[in-house]
Amino acid sequence: MKLAAEDLGVTQSAVSHQIRRFSDAIGLQLIRKSGRGIALTPAGEKLGTRLSSALAGLEDLVKDVVGEGRQTLQLAVCSSFGPGWLTEKLEDFYSSVPEIDLELRLYAQNPLYINEVADAYVVADELKAGYTAIPLKDEFLIAVEAPELRRAPAQDSKRRLITTDVGRDNLGQDWIDFCRMTGTSLSDIQDGSFRLCSHYLLALELAKAGQGVALVPDFLARREIASGNVFTFHDAIIPSGRTYCLCIKETRVNEVKLKKLSDWLVAVAGKDAGVVPDI
Repeated sequence: MKLAAEDLGVTQSAVSHQIRRFSDAIGLQLIRKSGRGIALTPAGEKLGTRLSSALAGLEDLVKDVVGEGRQTLQLAVCSSFGPGWLTEKLEDFYSSVPEIDLELRLYAQNPLYINEVADAYVVADELKAGYTAIPLKDEFLIAVEAPELRRAPAQDSKRRLITTDVGRDNLGQDWIDFCRMTGTSLSDIQDGSFRLCSHYLLALELAKAGQGVALVPDFLARREIASGNVFTFHDAIIPSGRTYCLCIKETRVNEVKLKKLSDWLVAVAGKDAGVVPDI
């Protein structure tokens, strides 16, 4: 109470009086005695957390209106979406929203569940309560292999298959879905057991090294195909059933700088909407 009074430039009794008036007005006890001092009640803690977020948003709004300095936004992106799709489009963001500095954070696991701290997140798996999820881009997968495998004799049509579905209950599910959608049989294309890896970037690197055929997002494979580092194993580009979403805490979704980031991402992603990629 003493520090609050000093910070506000008023007496302790004035602070205490205002807290009592506010508590009476909302019908909740916000502070209680704790030893020789005071502590927040559960209601006081909840209100304090929400007010802190609201005041932070108000501060950002004022800075945006008066043009006070540059603003930094932390955006956590998954290891495939960031390097494979977002980075090549960022020059447009920098020119379209020059007043915001974007700090990118790369993650391998869902940041919403590993306490990754950021202002916004792009995820393609499980969402979390308390966040607004804005769909950006459906994921399509394409099968790619190294040039030396493509040059193999025609009778050597079977390949080691690289899968990123490595769970006990869904081992190789990506290739099972691929075969179902393309009308092929797994036994006709698979040579030996699956090669296992947990992420698309690793799968693509294994394919480039000639370790088998990998199913990876089309946007991740596009530059490698153009460079001749990999070739398509099959013409099919299939939906994975996953959608990349921009996730922002519900309490922050209307903050000015986050709204600008959201609007830009939606506009850029919208150019791809409803169009099956052509590689």
